[in-house]
Amino acid sequence: MKKTKIKGKPVRITSPFDTSGHKTERTANQKLVEWINNIIKDKNLPLGKAEQETIGPDRKQPDVVIYERPRSEKVLCLIELKAPYFSPFNEDELKEPARRKATKRKAKYFATSNFQWLIWFNTAKVNKMEPEERQVIDKFYLSTIENLDDIEDYRFKATIQKGIEKFLKELVEVHTGITPEPLLPIDEFLVFRLQEKIYRLAKYYKGIIRDEAHKDTDFSKKLKKWFVEQQWSFTYSDSDFEKAARQTAYLLINKILFYDVLQSKRPGQLDPLSIPDSLTKGGLLQKTLQGYFDYVLNNIDYETIYSTDFIDQIAFPDSRTVVEEIKDLVNILKRYDFSKIGFDIIGRIFERLIPEEERHNLGQYFTNADVVDIITRSA
Repeated sequence: MKKTKIKGKPVRITSPFDTSGHKTERTANQKLVEWINNIIKDKNLPLGKAEQETIGPDRKQPDVVIYERPRSEKVLCLIELKAPYFSPFNEDELKEPARRKATKRKAKYFATSNFQWLIWFNTAKVNKMEPEERQVIDKFYLSTIENLDDIEDYRFKATIQKGIEKFLKELVEVHTGITPEPLLPIDEFLVFRLQEKIYRLAKYYKGIIRDEAHKDTDFSKKLKKWFVEQQWSFTYSDSDFEKAARQTAYLLINKILFYDVLQSKRPGQLDPLSIPDSLTKGGLLQKTLQGYFDYVLNNIDYETIYSTDFIDQIAFPDSRTVVEEIKDLVNILKRYDFSKIGFDIIGRIFERLIPEEERHNLGQYFTNADVVDIITRSA
């Protein structure tokens, strides 16, 4: 357990992802190799056998290699795997090691996966440091698994196999020239990246909200009041804590994204968001970002977006993991020059950021369909 704070009060935060499973990543990797080979055989795909390479002393071997064709020694694609509590885009543990290994083995493609998603990359485009949405060929949903001990549970096994089959079929079609490499639209890719970040942040926020609501009377009263203001009922249910957690994540990401878009239209008036790499405390991160948001609020307006709320205090616990997630979010958005992205695309990003099925239940912050019109009128 790690201690964290909400407005200076010590609370405890634990990993929201179940890490207590007895199956290791290597065991899960072995199951994936088995399923890949079964699919190649059953669907008669013109690929070589997938292998799980033995880890050598330098630990530089890829988790899974797929050969170009039967009896070939040429690697077509390698896959780097980590447990579900890693993001499939994690640079240090997944993407960069996979890139290096794919480059060394002259593999045309590589993929990263946390058994929830599989992200398929073009090695050459990654090496050329092309924009991220061009590096990624496609993304494949695998499962909602959070504990690798459940890898053979049918609920997860079936969807993982379905996602892997879709990936292998597309790999064959693209490699053999039947279909060109798909290009992910920038709005689709960015929305996916942001939704993945929302998912991860909300996992942490849920635990914080649940723990505080049960042990802190004052926090509980404020949370109940906040629910009433949103015209919701509060029953201490798991779904209540999930709703508040996702609202916290949505609100934070909406503020950061809106600021970046607004700054791109007013470069002489607003400074780009910048978070020091050395910053590790949630309170300092909150003060840093709030400084940018307050400048907009005091000099331009947008009170409906940047006015503070009770739920804001939850977004910045003194947890190194959460702080790094938020810093990573800021760095992801830095890669996009919104001044060169049309308002129609920006509009779709804001519109699709929250899934349709959640909009009705997520309160007043996200019912404004005119966010791009606001920016357009004020530019």
